[in-house]
Amino acid sequence: MSVSTSGTILVLVSTAIVMCIGFGIALYFQRKTVTAEDWAIGGRRLPSYVIVFTQFATLVGGGVLVGHVSIGYSFGLAPLAYGICGAAGCFIMAVIAAWLRENEFTTIPDILEKVYGKNRFLMLVGAVMAMVVPFGWIASQATAFAKLYQSITGIDLNVLIVAVTIICVIFTIPSGFNAVAWTDFVFGVIMLCLCALTGFLALDMGGGWGNILANHPDPSVLSFPSGLLAAGIPTTALWFIAATPGMMTNQMTFQRVCAANSAKNARRTLIVGGILIAAIELWVVVIGNACRAVNPELAPEMATGWFLTQIPTWAVALFSGFIATTIISTTDSALQSVSVNLTQDIYKQFINPGADDRKLLSVSRICTVVVAVLAVAMAIAFPQVLNLIVASYAYSASGLLVPIYCGYAFRNRNILTPASGIAGMVGGVAGCAFAQFAPRMGITMPGGFPYAIYGILASLVCLVVVGAASKKTK
Repeated sequence: MSVSTSGTILVLVSTAIVMCIGFGIALYFQRKTVTAEDWAIGGRRLPSYVIVFTQFATLVGGGVLVGHVSIGYSFGLAPLAYGICGAAGCFIMAVIAAWLRENEFTTIPDILEKVYGKNRFLMLVGAVMAMVVPFGWIASQATAFAKLYQSITGIDLNVLIVAVTIICVIFTIPSGFNAVAWTDFVFGVIMLCLCALTGFLALDMGGGWGNILANHPDPSVLSFPSGLLAAGIPTTALWFIAATPGMMTNQMTFQRVCAANSAKNARRTLIVGGILIAAIELWVVVIGNACRAVNPELAPEMATGWFLTQIPTWAVALFSGFIATTIISTTDSALQSVSVNLTQDIYKQFINPGADDRKLLSVSRICTVVVAVLAVAMAIAFPQVLNLIVASYAYSASGLLVPIYCGYAFRNRNILTPASGIAGMVGGVAGCAFAQFAPRMGITMPGGFPYAIYGILASLVCLVVVGAASKKTK
């Protein structure tokens, strides 16, 4: 169902205003982006309030607007469990935040090189693994944007996927991380304000929380604390195994830690950002369950889109700006992150080690366009938003959790070698893939755990075994 013509015009105007704000910020910082480090990491001089909001705006994207609301629609309080899992990842990562900032890393391969030693294949595998989550996010965010705007405007889904990706490229190209971070700061503040407004409208639509409880088809899923597990223990366990380690291995999070202006602020921003990430799920619960109480016949992933058809036209126009800020802030961050990997970890390491800043800036912008094209193809081919995000988290966690955090824990010992780091990453991905597809081959995995846990265990075993076999001699 689409809004009226006048409503559509208001939506497009609201969206255009948001786009102009973002583009203005990108152009402003273009003259301040003169080195490859400026483009990749913002010169490591961003204040804590910018880092907090760029963490928040980056990590809260279309997956929340579409995927998480669909969880709330189906399983009541369950999104709060997902939010707690994500926040836990931020809190655990805060333990190593000062070390990350002090070593001035830029990408995940930099971390691996620090703890395992310089090795070209280690760097290559690390770069590929670091790109898994951001690349999956680009595709998923574009899909989420298209689904929501299709509900508002009636425009073809694939046209919207292409359009939002082009917009994100335009935002990212001029000044890279500077544009992304400061745009996220502005967008993050807007997001919090619009969450409060739309949450109030959802409660009003449902007649208040008490009325939502009374009219909900399954009020048991809204009972606390049992409602946190309403999606089922296996699904909740998958979220914990995927989302918590996934947050801890997300290169976009690492970049923001390393862009902070001090080690103390790097740790603080993760804690505050984690709290905001968990708190946004309260909004998700309100939206999802208000929709379920009023219209229990919806397909879950269409709940947010349907909600937009039930609120006043002026609110739809504002919410469209909310959609744009939420999704673009995540998509341009992911685009920039993958581009940095391609430029710093592949082009500079393997193709042109002597490249100067001017050349690296040029290559970064070219890589942004290439990644965007590939992501559009993936978004059209795989339109299921939440499944894509969870899968990318699972594989990232399987391949990177043990190598990064065991690497940190044993960084001053002589048991870590490039071979052990490679084995940990490759073994984790292989174990995760085998566990995921084993049931299709008629194989029952022991314990019945989510497939990511088998990947993490395989990563640990491979790292320890190969590390022992290739142990350094003093």
